[in-house]
Amino acid sequence: MCHAIRHSAQRQSERQSRYLRAVQLLALTVVTSFIYGLAVSPYFAIRDVQICAPDGAIAKLALAKTKVPGGASTLLYPVERLAKQLEEYPEIKQASIERALPNRLVVHIVRRHPVAAIGTNEEWALVDEQGICVSTSTELPASLICFYGLVEKPLEPGQQLTGTALQLLRETLEGLKDYSDSAGLVMDFTDRHLIQIHMPTGVLGKLGSPDNLKRKIM
Repeated sequence: MCHAIRHSAQRQSERQSRYLRAVQLLALTVVTSFIYGLAVSPYFAIRDVQICAPDGAIAKLALAKTKVPGGASTLLYPVERLAKQLEEYPEIKQASIERALPNRLVVHIVRRHPVAAIGTNEEWALVDEQGICVSTSTELPASLICFYGLVEKPLEPGQQLTGTALQLLRETLEGLKDYSDSAGLVMDFTDRHLIQIHMPTGVLGKLGSPDNLKRKIM
């Protein structure tokens, strides 16, 4: 008798446990459905994209590249993916996006600034400190440090220097960081055993091989 009563109590406990789990699952489903319905409701539909950029040109570019589907939710839209898409453009160094509830995205843009010009034939690749080509020009950029003979083929926008070329760029920039007027300075790497530096004042310096280039420039 006692054994039967214990089995009956156990079955009742199991039924109550299953019932409780079912109620919890139902409640979770209802809450999840409510939250999702609220998230995709017109109240949270993106109606405005605000671009915060250092200048009008880059802001215009970022706005043109920020394509948000109609009716997209401020809460659910994959802003990280959009940021990565914007960073694929050479002019944009970093993009971050914040959700401004209920219906606005704010895009923060950091522009990529060229610090040097890499010459090949009659074309110049304007690169940043990481050796990434921001843009190209057919005119000698007088405001930048210019490099001859660093690469054989022209760089395309978005392309990055690699290997020895990138190392020489970085060592040169590091060596010149305390030089107050490097605009118009020309580094000639045409002969890697006789690197020359042409100063804006007209002075010609011969640095020899690329060994200890940073120290030689300093």
